[in-house]
Amino acid sequence: MPQEQILRRVLLWRRLGISYPRLGRRQSNATHYTMKYPVIRVGAVPYTNGAPLVYGLEDISDVRLIKAVPSRLAQMLKDEELDVGLVSSAATFTNPHLEIVPEISISSRGPAQSVKMFFKDRLEYATTVALDTSSLTSVLLAQIVLKECYHVCPQFISMPPSVDQMLGRCDAAVLIGDTAMSVPEGKWPYVDLGEVWHDLTGLPFTFAVWAARPNAPAEILDLLLNAKKRGLLNLASISKVESKRLGLDYELCYKYLSEVMNYDLTEEHIAGLDLFRRKALMHGFISDAFELRFFEPLRSYEVDN
Repeated sequence: MPQEQILRRVLLWRRLGISYPRLGRRQSNATHYTMKYPVIRVGAVPYTNGAPLVYGLEDISDVRLIKAVPSRLAQMLKDEELDVGLVSSAATFTNPHLEIVPEISISSRGPAQSVKMFFKDRLEYATTVALDTSSLTSVLLAQIVLKECYHVCPQFISMPPSVDQMLGRCDAAVLIGDTAMSVPEGKWPYVDLGEVWHDLTGLPFTFAVWAARPNAPAEILDLLLNAKKRGLLNLASISKVESKRLGLDYELCYKYLSEVMNYDLTEEHIAGLDLFRRKALMHGFISDAFELRFFEPLRSYEVDN
């Protein structure tokens, strides 16, 4: 990584109060084909938007790919059952032992299409909201949106992710991932939480990031960057598989992955994530908000051509 880019990033993180590791904490010249560790345990989400980030990992003998919902992956990292996991972004500031892998995220710069709050009546009148608790990030984002945009603090109730059952009991319901995308358009009114966040802040919203344990193998960086590169080059084939799996139109899936979702983690993304952290703490939705930490952000690496 060029020295000028390193200095710009360090200055930004200092300004945001974000900590970063010391240069040279780990050294490795390994590629993702030759690992120092017998097996690298990678946890990924079972959603369409995560597919481009794990493309080809199942074909690497040194990788064990495990799929689970974000909240489960965060717990597995805490229990040291994973080396790295694609977790809800909120996990990175509610767990002080997780470090964000740079350059990669699941984000949106406006509508996300897969993180929605459905409702029966106007949200200003909502007194109960059903939550799919598989993602802490979507829960906190819904709380912030309801507080700042609709000026309500409803009761939140955990329920299985079925929009009809949720709205049969509550005034509104938050759904994420493939479940949210699979609700027929026009069946229930909804707000797109990614779109509301962008309107509110002007910043992208980062829904998920790769998070690693501090002692995870350094090869993870090259492994995940190469998987991302392969995935973005194969969005057409991924969309074909996912459209068949979900019973959705191919064009819808392709547009979602290629235009709606954003897989970078730029300075703007980091600023948005840190603002999300501060808002969640300011409103009292979390009791602690630890500084964002990064996994070897200053290490030089090469991405396969």
